[in-house]
Amino acid sequence: MELLPSQMAALRVFVALAGQLRTPPAPGLAEQVRVAVFNRGAGRWQLCLTRPQMESVAYGFWLHRLTGSASEANRFSREYAVAHHPGL
Repeated sequence: MELLPSQMAALRVFVALAGQLRTPPAPGLAEQVRVAVFNRGAGRWQLCLTRPQMESVAYGFWLHRLTGSASEANRFSREYAVAHHPGL
């Protein structure tokens, strides 16, 4: 999967807050964020994620949306058809 720099920044915050969250990032997500590669031509970060990790990213972007920016979550949902829906 590929993430824009703004999405990667939000994902890094989510991973950094792992110890403070009731629902922490999926196992292995922090490592995948750490080893992500930036593709200069595409201007995107490249990661290899499992389905549970993708769902965790969607949750992280949902949390980020609560701080005022929905663009990261909206783009992720549109491009990868994975979104977090609280209460479902």
